[in-house]
Amino acid sequence: MTEPPLVLIEWEDSAQPMPAWVYLADFEAGAVVRCTSVGWLIHDGAYVKALAPNKASIEGEDSAQVSGVIRIPTRSVVRIIKLFRMEDCHSQLDTK
Repeated sequence: MTEPPLVLIEWEDSAQPMPAWVYLADFEAGAVVRCTSVGWLIHDGAYVKALAPNKASIEGEDSAQVSGVIRIPTRSVVRIIKLFRMEDCHSQLDTK
């Protein structure tokens, strides 16, 4: 199995529902909530992105497990930034 990329996803979400009744004339629309999530992009679909913030391989790469997976609607994604481990950056610099 190919290692999924480690990414930061910025995305927009709705606010928490209002807990009380409000007169329609007094209603004020709130702003969209901007969220930031970091994890392994385990599914990069046309309709949904699946991000796992926790990953473990107990018995090698064939036994990889994830937890805490969040599903983000693709239409809510503002941008995706691929992240790199410091070791990977240093090894790439050493080869140049």
